[in-house]
Amino acid sequence: MRNYLISFMFLLSACADPDPCASMRDISLSAASLTLTRNEHPGWGNTECFQCHQRFSIHQNDCTAVAEVDAAAINEMIDPADTTTCIQCHGSNGVAAWAHFEDSGGEE
Repeated sequence: MRNYLISFMFLLSACADPDPCASMRDISLSAASLTLTRNEHPGWGNTECFQCHQRFSIHQNDCTAVAEVDAAAINEMIDPADTTTCIQCHGSNGVAAWAHFEDSGGEE
């Protein structure tokens, strides 16, 4: 069973897209830039950002051609126990209870 599992995981890794930015949205084409919008974000209204965006895999690749990204500095600002830390860059994601964070720069 263990060998089967290892083989299966190897097979899955071989199917991975070699372009780490292939599934990323091009913020230079977005009217809202980094801020999430209903039309551009399938998780609109969800408060559990880290269900889809695992902290260990976000901000790892600079997928923008319009700005330098310091992934280490960004990840230092993220608290995996507090998804409201995403608001300071990405907006409230349509969550009414988070709207006041947008105006306060992420501070309560």
